Amino acid sequence: MIEKQLLQITREFFPSSSIDINEWQSVLEQCKKDISIYHLFSTTEYFVAYYSKNNAINLSIIFYDNKKAVGIMPLITYQNLEQEWVLSSNGVEIVEPIFIQNLPRKVKNRIEVKLHDLILELTRKLKIKQCQFTNMDYFQLSSWYLIWANTATEIFSTHHLLVDLSLPIDQIRLKFRKSFKPLVNKAIREWVVEVHNHPSEELFEEFRLLHRKVAGKVTRPIDSWRIQKKQIDLAESFIVTVHDKLNTMIGCGLFVYSGYQGMYSVGAYKRELFDKPIGHAVQMRAIESLKQKGCLWYEIGQKHLAVDKIKPTDKELSISHFKEGFSTRIVARQHLIVKIYS
Repeated sequence: MIEKQLLQITREFFPSSSIDINEWQSVLEQCKKDISIYHLFSTTEYFVAYYSKNNAINLSIIFYDNKKAVGIMPLITYQNLEQEWVLSSNGVEIVEPIFIQNLPRKVKNRIEVKLHDLILELTRKLKIKQCQFTNMDYFQLSSWYLIWANTATEIFSTHHLLVDLSLPIDQIRLKFRKSFKPLVNKAIREWVVEVHNHPSEELFEEFRLLHRKVAGKVTRPIDSWRIQKKQIDLAESFIVTVHDKLNTMIGCGLFVYSGYQGMYSVGAYKRELFDKPIGHAVQMRAIESLKQKGCLWYEIGQKHLAVDKIKPTDKELSISHFKEGFSTRIVARQHLIVKIYS
C-alpha cells in the first residue's frame, strides 16, 4: 500500500518517470566519467535486497526531457530498527543525481528543483525527521549538494583513502607504506592469488560461506549475495581470491567499479591467519585490475579519526590504518543533514 502511494507521489512530480534498466544504462553511457558506484542500477538493487527485511522500496527515478532519458537518481526507502522510515541512496545518505553530457543547465536546474520538492513530499508522507546528503565527487561540490546546503542544520566532513589509478603501477607501489612492499611479494609467492571476472557459482558460494564462517553468523539476506553475483556478471564488479596450497580459500575480496571509481565492497579472511598478509595480496591485485579496467580512482575506504562525528571503534581505526598503507591520496567528502519533518 505504502509503495503504491510513494510511486504515485513520484509520478505526480515526474509523470514520465520509470525504472527501465536499459534507459538507466543509456544515461550512464552518456555521462561524463564521474559515475559513482551508487549510480549503478545494480547497486540500488543490492541495497533493496540488503534491506528487504526492513520493507525496502526502490524509488529510483529516470528523468526525461522531450521523451529522452537525460538523468538518473538512485533512491530507496526502508524502515530502521525503530520502525522509522529512512530515505537514502545507499542505506545512509542521498547522493547527487547525474545527467547526460551537454544537457542544458536550465533543464538540469529545473529537474533538480523538482527533485528537491519531491524529496520533501516523500519525507512528509513517511514522517521522516531528517535526511542526510553527501557529495560523491571528490573535488567539486555539486549544484544538488549546494541546494540542500542552504537549509542544512549540520555540515560535516569525512576523510577517504584513494589510489590514483592514472599513475603507473610501479609509482603506485612506490607510494605504499614501506613495510607493505615485501609483504605483498611474500603473499603472492606463498599463495595462489587470482582475479575472477567470471567466477563460477561454486567459487562465489565458497566466498559467501567463508564470510559466514568468519562473521560467525549470517549477516545479510541471501538475495543481497545474488545481486552481488549479478553485478559480477554485468561486469560491474569482480572478486580476488586467495587459496592455500591445498586449494582452500583463505581470503577473498569483492570490488565494485564504474568508469570513474572502484570501491572495496566486502571481504572475508580466515581469522586464524589474521597476522598473515592475505589482505595485502588482495589489495595489490585489485589495484592492478581496476587500473586495467580504466577506472580513475580506487576508493579503499574511510580514514577514520577519533574526532569523527560517528566515533570509530578500535577495529575500524585498525582497518583504516591498514588501508591507508596503500593510498596515494586522502580527500575530504562533504555531508549535510537537513531536518525536515516535525
